[in-house]
Amino acid sequence: MRVHPVVYHLFKTAIRLGLVAIFAGIPIGLYALRTFGIGFGAREALEEALSSPAIQVRIGQVMLDPFSGLVAREVAVSETGTTERLLAKINRLSISLNLSELMERRIAVDTLLLVRAEASIPAGPGDDAPRLEAREINASLVVLGDRLRLSQFEALVEGIRIRVTGEILNPFDFQPGPEAEPDAARTAWIEKLLTALRETAFPNGGPLLRAEFEIDAARPESLEVARFELSCAQAAHPRLELESIDIQGSFANGSLRIPMLRIRDAKGQLQTSAEWNTTTGDLRASLLSNLDPQPFLGLLGGDGGALSKLVFSQPPEINADLQGTLGGASPALSATGGVLAPELEFQGVRFVDAGFDFSWRNGLLYAREVRASAERGELQAKLWIAPDDLRLQAHSTIPPSDFAEFVDPNTREFLVNMEFEDLPEIDISLRAPRLDFAEITGNGSLKVGRTACRGAWIDSGTAEISIADRCVTYKNLAIATGKGRGTGSFDYDVGKQEVRLRNIVSTLVPVDVLMWIDPRIAETIRPYRFRSAPDVRVEGKVHMKDPLKNNLAIKIDAPGGLNYNLLGKTLAFGKTRAAVDVVANKVDATVTNAEFKDGTVGVKAVVSIDPRNPTFRTDVTLNRVNFAKLTNLYFDYDDSKGLISGRYGFQARMGAEEEMTGSGSLRIEDGNVFAIPVMGPFSAILGGILPGVVYNTARLATADFTVANRKITTKNIEIAGRGFSMFGNGDIYFLTGRLDLSMRINVQGIPGLVFFPVSKLLEYHSEGTIADPRWRPKIIPKIPLPGGKRGGG
Repeated sequence: MRVHPVVYHLFKTAIRLGLVAIFAGIPIGLYALRTFGIGFGAREALEEALSSPAIQVRIGQVMLDPFSGLVAREVAVSETGTTERLLAKINRLSISLNLSELMERRIAVDTLLLVRAEASIPAGPGDDAPRLEAREINASLVVLGDRLRLSQFEALVEGIRIRVTGEILNPFDFQPGPEAEPDAARTAWIEKLLTALRETAFPNGGPLLRAEFEIDAARPESLEVARFELSCAQAAHPRLELESIDIQGSFANGSLRIPMLRIRDAKGQLQTSAEWNTTTGDLRASLLSNLDPQPFLGLLGGDGGALSKLVFSQPPEINADLQGTLGGASPALSATGGVLAPELEFQGVRFVDAGFDFSWRNGLLYAREVRASAERGELQAKLWIAPDDLRLQAHSTIPPSDFAEFVDPNTREFLVNMEFEDLPEIDISLRAPRLDFAEITGNGSLKVGRTACRGAWIDSGTAEISIADRCVTYKNLAIATGKGRGTGSFDYDVGKQEVRLRNIVSTLVPVDVLMWIDPRIAETIRPYRFRSAPDVRVEGKVHMKDPLKNNLAIKIDAPGGLNYNLLGKTLAFGKTRAAVDVVANKVDATVTNAEFKDGTVGVKAVVSIDPRNPTFRTDVTLNRVNFAKLTNLYFDYDDSKGLISGRYGFQARMGAEEEMTGSGSLRIEDGNVFAIPVMGPFSAILGGILPGVVYNTARLATADFTVANRKITTKNIEIAGRGFSMFGNGDIYFLTGRLDLSMRINVQGIPGLVFFPVSKLLEYHSEGTIADPRWRPKIIPKIPLPGGKRGGG
């Protein structure tokens, strides 16, 4: 049959257009379906098919992929209800539909596939809850009637590779529990855990968690995990490095069993087994460990925490058994075990063979047979820790100075100055609602042997101790050093920052006693060196920080006398009594009735202990002191004889005594004044004027004087003798011995009338020294001198 050319041409064109539509339109259509998604209510239909009465699924876009089939993107899974708590976000989900249902114009899902998908899962309630990030998700979920089979699930969750298979019965009957209230502490703990995981490196590959499970969604308590395993070859955290982690366990009938949990590090391992019934709450576990605890303590204690300061040279051995119930209104747990640390160090104090046995129940810890050996001494103790109730009973021979870093700065300052030649014995019983010195109460006893504080040594000491209100009281104190003894009581009040002394009676060296109390006060009496231990009584208080609050009274009775240095010479005093009052920042010392050179001396001194004003003021009174012994001490001659009395009041700065200023007076009686080297030449002068008058007739001398500018100045020297008198004035430079003195001789009686016209010729002046006075007349007279020579020009 012959076809008309027009018809043939139209048919040919239609065939060509059809071929173009097939080979070009189908790819374009598929590309459009893959790129822009499927409309016509497909997304809503899939959301309804994937949702259940308890679970709501929202899909951002539905696409048709020629290789993956039907694909849902930006899938959000939430709980139904008013809150719509978000359970998970999935970026990509492949869906296989049931074709028989589809022919009936119903949408039913046969298979869900995830290929290299990603998901974000909240780890708690609330929008601010931390989220677990899952990557590289490959999963296959097959719907078989009333069950879902998870034939494959593998994902990388926060660095942990997870592989899970299992079945879910009655998936559409699942009912989520009530939404929990956000818990700040729990959220913080989860965030800390996630941060630690993200900071951890796995050089030999990440941890692998494998598990098989089965659950009836209508009864979540039916969950069974036939076996789960977690293994990790190596984990390196900035604060912790582990060589391996292995965990094996199972969960069935509400019971979690972990027959093996093992963690290894470079020094040891931790092994644990446990069983927990989630229905009854019963828990049993055992632990054995010799892991290095240092990294774990750093994580628990944080920077600067007490636990982080423990240093273990060798890992401790820890064993523990735990049992009880968890959950419910009143959880009850108990544990027993022991700890043994071969070597450890805490804030510079090294301990060996430290350990204890313990029992713990519901927050109450009882540690018995606590023991530790230090480089010097041992500690034995019992410890009780309960809510608002801490108790300690301890016996220690470790020197307290070794614990200086454990206490407050004020106590530390005292302890670091202590030395223990013999080990002390300390028994103490303490109690407090919390670890705060202000709330600690207790009592005990102290016994020490050869011990020093700031260089002041004692041979032995005992005391009873009580602690309350931030104050340590030492009662019935008894101290011995050689033949010296000390008794009394004192309070070391940390709260008020003061030391209070009561009924202190001592035959110890006072400066040594005060070095224990306050070195500033001790330094003021250090120049007074007692030849034998005096009787000392002390009462009052010394403030540790503010000297203006000092109020201390010291009474000293020294039958054996004392030595004191003045102007480079040692003054030896006999029987001495003194009273020392420390008020504010001044020490007021009064010496009464001190024996000195066959006479007596009285001293009144006020010394400043203020380092900004180290001055002192002293008043000295001499009463009939042997003049010859005094001149022999200072001028190395003893022919002057007689008695000297007088007074001298002066003030100066400590360390600059040569700049002293003061005033006084003296009286020499029944003496040989001309035996003094300075006055010696006048014996010959008077012999030439009054033949037969000898030097020993000058038995009385008096003078008032002032001291300033390193010299002694007097304007009224008066020397009285038989038939004459002498008057003088001038300066004596006591550091160099230089003289600038003038003397005038008055002749009494008839010779005085004879010499009156030429009395100006009897005036003399010296510019020499004490050893070589070189007296010369102011107006040179013609007076015969010894040896046949004549004076004058």
